[in-house]
Amino acid sequence: MRKIAIVGAGPGGLAAGMILSKMGHDVTIYEKDGIVGGRSKALKLGDFRFDAGPTFLMYVEILEEVFKKSGYDLHKELNLLPIDPLYKLVFPKVTFEPTNDKLNNKSMYDAYIKGLGDAYIKWYDDQKKKFDTITPLLLRPFDSLFDYLKPDTLRAIPSLQLSKTVYTSLKKIHPNPEFIHSLSFQAKYLGMSSYQAPAGFTFLPFLEHGFGLYHVNGGLNMINEKMAELFVKNGGKLILNAPVEEILVEKKIVYGLKVKGITMKFDDVVINADFSYAMTKLINPKHLKKYKPEKLAKKDYSISTMNIYLALDKVFDIKHHQVVFSNDYDLYLQKILNNEFTDDLSYYIHNPSVMDDTMAPKGQSALYILAPVPNLRSKVDFDTYKLEVEEMLYKSIKERLGIDLKPHIIDKLIITPKDWQDDYNVYLGAVFNLSHKLSQMMHFRPHNKFEEIKNLYLVGGGTHPGSGLPTIYQSAILLKSFIKPAEKNS
Repeated sequence: MRKIAIVGAGPGGLAAGMILSKMGHDVTIYEKDGIVGGRSKALKLGDFRFDAGPTFLMYVEILEEVFKKSGYDLHKELNLLPIDPLYKLVFPKVTFEPTNDKLNNKSMYDAYIKGLGDAYIKWYDDQKKKFDTITPLLLRPFDSLFDYLKPDTLRAIPSLQLSKTVYTSLKKIHPNPEFIHSLSFQAKYLGMSSYQAPAGFTFLPFLEHGFGLYHVNGGLNMINEKMAELFVKNGGKLILNAPVEEILVEKKIVYGLKVKGITMKFDDVVINADFSYAMTKLINPKHLKKYKPEKLAKKDYSISTMNIYLALDKVFDIKHHQVVFSNDYDLYLQKILNNEFTDDLSYYIHNPSVMDDTMAPKGQSALYILAPVPNLRSKVDFDTYKLEVEEMLYKSIKERLGIDLKPHIIDKLIITPKDWQDDYNVYLGAVFNLSHKLSQMMHFRPHNKFEEIKNLYLVGGGTHPGSGLPTIYQSAILLKSFIKPAEKNS
């Protein structure tokens, strides 16, 4: 049995805690907040409940595996509700409502432009092949350059389309901009634009179209609360309101944590805190070489988001997930790419009250709006700018959807990139962590078994396989490659 500490009770830390405690280890999770979840925790405004971050579950198989390895059945522990249609995509010229029915989507595209459905089928079939070849690379560690010579990596290289981006890959299938953007806006899940994201990521929307999307009754934050409950049931210790002050290292070996001025000794430490925050704030730079603060400052980071959480006095006819695209979406992407602002915003609306009556009082709704914005490298005063963005969004929703939200607002909360940094300990407010360009992926992303300090491990979006709930959960599963079961369970 090893004595293991986990820094942070976000999705990765909770999943790691469940698995490691089931393996027979003595596991303690330290969380700075009074509740679990990190940037995916529950937010409350009176009787209104919101998901702070992720709002839908995709590729459920990974979370099923986390629960299975922890001794539980996901579907017996949580109520997953399929979302149909997947989302509503509002363009200036057309509106799409795709489902996870391939033929339905073919007809939808054909109804817009004859023959566009055939392009969709080609895309779908290509992504199925890509998914089958790329997925194995996400399911194992990438700790050595020799991993690139393994047969599964060599098989996947053609599918990675190394010289292309998501945008250029889709444009080759069909040049219609609405077609391209309807199957590439998911690059924002990585905190990137489709002009930046490597073409390998065109399989992301396939996970939605091929496997479906799910809502969890009560919000995705309920996954965190259930994992915390089962972690404790497995014998783990969860300590809230306990911010870690320092990860203690001697002779390149981790030996514990400092919490509230007290030294706690452990055999292993798992970091679920934001990677760059942990490296710059929790570890003495003298123990680092590759990831010293000055080197991290030169890395590429994702965009950020501005989130507006609204308690409303009625339920509006807005889909559970709805994306409103800019009037000139190409220009919008280019400006975001250049860390610039525009008043022609693209944004996402989450309206779970249309299918879940637990999120708000009867007849009312908990709705949130998310606008991708530059991270704190833009040097913008977000305390002032958030008021302008808020008004832009209300105005756009009124013009594009015919809905005036302002008279119905009971209460609200706004989170800006500065808040993500100051309140959630997210480096530069870059909520999707280090960007996912090829030079920061796989072996070139911080390793799950941290390469600079012995007995230190990483889970979460800042390590392999990357950002997004499925890959964050997978990072926790990968710990089994390095930390073996306690002898009594072996």
